[in-house]
Amino acid sequence: MNSMSTPALRPSASVKTGGNRWKFVIGGLLILAAIAYATISSFQANTLYYLTLNELYAQRTAHLGQSVRINAPLDKSSIRFDDKSLTLTFILREGDLSLPVVYKGVVPDTLESGESIVAEGKLGADGVFQASTILVKCPSKYESATPQAGK
Repeated sequence: MNSMSTPALRPSASVKTGGNRWKFVIGGLLILAAIAYATISSFQANTLYYLTLNELYAQRTAHLGQSVRINAPLDKSSIRFDDKSLTLTFILREGDLSLPVVYKGVVPDTLESGESIVAEGKLGADGVFQASTILVKCPSKYESATPQAGK
């Protein structure tokens, strides 16, 4: 009798990697999810609201202690600077509303001639805006003249 022996079945290489493939897919999805989470959370942490004084007062409780950027006209008569502590205080006024601002740092050269201020910082519970950065918007006399028609 002629007996044929059948070879023992061994798992092929493709069967072995089938389980590993799922590990790589799941690992890749976890890495993508971690990157997406880090990106979204960093955007939310670095978001600053740009508000006028009217908008800040309308939403005062929502922005209390939160970093915001305020744009409002400067009350030039309220500017005070302490040379020893490098503390600048001034008031932003828009209509009947006013906001006291405290800034520690170097005073911008154009502060006296500035029309309005963009202040970045946090509004305290005491109603004083603690600015970390201030930008002075120059008056229109510094803008270039528009060419006249017909010349």
